Order: sequence, then structure tokens, then C-alpha cells
Amino acid sequence: MRKRLAAALISAALFGSIGQVHASSNFFADVPAENWSYTAVNELIATGKVPGYDAKIPDGRVMSRLEIAMIIDEAQHNLDAFTPDEKLTIEKLRAEYLYDIKKLELISKLDRLDDRALEKLTDKDSVPFTKADKDRQDKLAAIADRFSFDGYARVRNDHFLTDSGRTTRANMMHIQVASHYKVNDDWSATVDFGYRNSLSGFDKTRNLAFSDNGENDTGFKMDTYVTGKMLGDALTVKAGKWNEWNPFGWGMDIDCDFSGAQLTYGKKEFKTFLTMGRMDLWDNFMGGDRDSEKVSSLRAFYPFSEKADINFGTAWTSPMASRYQDTDQHRVFSYYTHAHYKFDHNWDLRAGIINSNSHRADTAVAGTKTKKPGRWLQLQYKEANLQKPGSYSITADYRYEPALNWVTVTDWCGLNEKFFRIGAAWVPAKNIMLDTFYTWAREIDTNARNDLYRFQAQFFF
Repeated sequence: MRKRLAAALISAALFGSIGQVHASSNFFADVPAENWSYTAVNELIATGKVPGYDAKIPDGRVMSRLEIAMIIDEAQHNLDAFTPDEKLTIEKLRAEYLYDIKKLELISKLDRLDDRALEKLTDKDSVPFTKADKDRQDKLAAIADRFSFDGYARVRNDHFLTDSGRTTRANMMHIQVASHYKVNDDWSATVDFGYRNSLSGFDKTRNLAFSDNGENDTGFKMDTYVTGKMLGDALTVKAGKWNEWNPFGWGMDIDCDFSGAQLTYGKKEFKTFLTMGRMDLWDNFMGGDRDSEKVSSLRAFYPFSEKADINFGTAWTSPMASRYQDTDQHRVFSYYTHAHYKFDHNWDLRAGIINSNSHRADTAVAGTKTKKPGRWLQLQYKEANLQKPGSYSITADYRYEPALNWVTVTDWCGLNEKFFRIGAAWVPAKNIMLDTFYTWAREIDTNARNDLYRFQAQFFF
């Protein structure tokens, strides 16, 4: 029975009319990993003056506004112990999380009111509440605290404009929900559910595993993987099956269904990634004969500063007929680098290059395909931030992706293509993004037209 009154009032305060006082501050929203708050809070924790906090927030640990507000609140309770500069940091954090801290204060007041109300209850008015009831509620609450959910829904409309006319590439609705179970402080398990419904091509057979089919098929998909930390949080382990999507982290941008393990080493800024397993790069769907490709990759990430970083690494992958590679070659060895520089609050520049030792297949078509390094360049103005309604971004991309050297095929570029793209994204409300682009694309060796344009709405939760 304890805390019932507080729980009811808190629910009303956070989700009802009281919560509407400052609707832009979502108490439970994640603070983006790159947010300045993490550095500021860690500096305060490092002083040893924040009650109850002895260890810094680990690199990569994403926290909610509630968790950050709790640390700030504890620091405020010991304000006299801090230096003037540290007090300025606390004041800056308080201004950023003002309404989250006020909600914490409200919870504390309601909790005290609840305690006083319970003390005044007579035996006649009280409801019997046994130790078994309390133990059962505590157990259920502990289990509930271990679960969390996130995901997105999107509606996408893609079209190709080719020399022969206009075709629909994808016209679909896609919903993705990830359910996470926290086993302990170091390990968690995730089940990722996906559902896609084609809004065109209704004559196609519906599939229960759409990962092997085109985007105009309908079906369900489920991935399961575990993540954990070892060696004092220096080593992160991810194992199982998941969608590996990283357009900026690899010299070859990656978008694939991956099965295997990924190890990430590094407690500070410098990170090393070892990835081993199988990935589905749709070789059989594009003219090859492989359902999946073996891959071993070693990649490093190093940020020189808040403005500049670099990725570089190697990958050993199965050769693919759809990329005009000799399938008798044991593994294709690729090497790449990708650099990023942020000029100011408005402009970002990214550049990448990739090459490989792939052998050309002994076919007439493969003999006509160029074998030059792949490269790309992107200039971005502003940033479409899901937490900032009204924010937007404008991007200009150039891509040159010879199939022999560029392993993956993503929305960025078609097979053996070069292109120039203009795109824009806008956030009309928190966690909603509208984006569009137009791509002027040509096949590298035949110069065949393959323009692509997209309209897309995405909703995150």
C-alpha cells in the first residue's frame, strides 16, 4: 500500500495536465550520446563531491533525462563543497534540465505527503497488506524495471527514373520494435521485431522472412542478440543476429543482416572493432548465388577532437558474383578510411575511400567493369535533431562505387554506380522526421541512367 498515493499523483503529474506545463521536456527521453551534458556531469563526478556517485558515466552509456537530472540534483545538495567554476557548471546543467529537476522535486514532495497520509490511517481505514503481497509487488516491479522498448515506424516512397522510364523501387510501411531485457548491470538481451507491408506490388507472395526478398514484399522478421561488458567496461560484446547499419563508420557504408559477434575495445575515445560472422548483402537477389557472405573486419575509430574524427580498417569478405568478382577467390581483402570534420555549428564534411584486391570474374560483362578505388564526399548544412522540433539538415553527396571494390549496396548507391545527390530532412515535432532526396545516378561503365528519388516519414519512440 505504501507509495500508492504518490504513484497515482506522480502519474498524473508526469503524464496528465501537470505534465503539460513544459511538454518539450520528456522526462524519460534519452540524452543523445554526443550531448555535452555527459562531459559536464563526469567532470562533477570526478571531483568526488557528488553524493552517491563514485564512478564516471562509461563511454557510450546512453542515459535518460531523469538519470542526468538525478545526478544534478545530488550535486545541488552538496553545492557548498564545489569551486566557483564547478558551481557554474552545475548552474548550466540546472538551466538545461530545469523542468526535469522540478519533476524530481515534485516526486519527493509527493513521497513525503504519502508517508504522512499513511501514518494518519487508522486500522479501520487501512487495507490489509501482507509481507507476501509486498514481496510479490517488489518482485514484479524489479522485473518490470529490467524491460525497455524502443523503435520506429516509417512510410517510404522510392522511385527510379531510368532510360526506359519510371519504376517503383519501394513503396512501403515498416515498423521496427526492439525489446531489451537487462540481465544485470553488464549484460542485456534484445529481441528485435520487424514488420513490413508493401503498398505496391500487391500481386507478390507475402513472406514470413522478408530479409531474403525485395523491399516490395510483405512479412515479419525477428532478430535476437545479447550485449555485455567485460574487463572493467573496456570490452563490449555483441553476439547473435541483427541489422548492421552504419553509413559513416566504415569506409564501405554497411547495411546488412548480420549473424555473428562484434567486439569493441576501448574505455576512452579510441575504439577498436572486431566483427566476425556472416552478412547478407543480397548477392543471390542481384544475380549471384550466395545467401550470405563470410566476413571478418577490423576497424578503428579515433576522434582527434570534438570537431574531427577518422575511421580506418580492413575487411575480409566472400567474393560475390553480383559484384563481378571471381567466386573462386578465397576472400576479398578490402581496406578503407573515412574522415569527418565539423567546421562550426552549421557545416560538416565527410570523405571516404575504399580499395580491394578482388579478382575479376572471367566473364564478358565483368571484363567491361572498371576496377578503381571507391570514394565519396558529403557536405552537410545544419543538423536535423529528433529532440529539437524545427531543426533541419541539407546534404550534398558525391559517390563513386565500383562494384569490384565496393562491397555493399545500400540506399546510398546502386550497383557499380556514380551519383550526385541533394537531400533534406526536417523535424516538425519531437521524434518525427520527414526526409527526401533526389539522386542523379549513372552506371560507371555504361553511363545508363538510374536516378532515384525518395519521400519518407519516420516516427521514433
